[in-house]
Amino acid sequence: MKKTLLLIGIFLLSLSSYGQDSQVDFGIKGGLNYSSFIDNNDDDIPAEYKGKIGFQIGGFVEFGISEKISIRPELLYSQQGSVFTMNGGDFNIFDPNDDIIISSINGEIKESLLLLPFIVEYRLSETFNLEFGPQFGYSLNRVVELDTNPLGGGFIRNDDKEKFELGLGLGVGYSLSDDLGIYLRYNYGVIERQNLNTSVIQLGMNYKL
Repeated sequence: MKKTLLLIGIFLLSLSSYGQDSQVDFGIKGGLNYSSFIDNNDDDIPAEYKGKIGFQIGGFVEFGISEKISIRPELLYSQQGSVFTMNGGDFNIFDPNDDIIISSINGEIKESLLLLPFIVEYRLSETFNLEFGPQFGYSLNRVVELDTNPLGGGFIRNDDKEKFELGLGLGVGYSLSDDLGIYLRYNYGVIERQNLNTSVIQLGMNYKL
């Protein structure tokens, strides 16, 4: 909890330290996530990860640097994760000569994160813009649920120590009006957590207050 409060404090400090002469807009945003993981585990039974739908919601402050460029810190709550299958067709849990073999282990990873993206927005026109920047994250809760598990244990890591995430985001936006817009963004976790890299597609709307 202290680390979560520290992230929020850094976010608020970045807002108060910015010059008052620039254009500043406050807003809210939210939408859907389509998330999964990229497996870097060299285990004998690698997992296949498929997409899971979640959501993200939060707020932002946009600082106008010039007519083309603005900086937008965001603070988001995000639910994401993945479904997975571990194919164990060649893994015998009993005697090697037995015919009893694990066909697969299926499950789902559910994760809640606090995200702090720092987005640079470049306006291509009055309606279209590009956005990119780093994203810091902190895992509030992570649950691994197994649908089938003949071994009675798990192969998917769920270590409480690996809470922090660093990602890179790249996206596009379209302004429906002066205050309302839609966005499509892809975020990739450059730091491994639980031997996995996060992969998330976000689709949503933002509104300037």
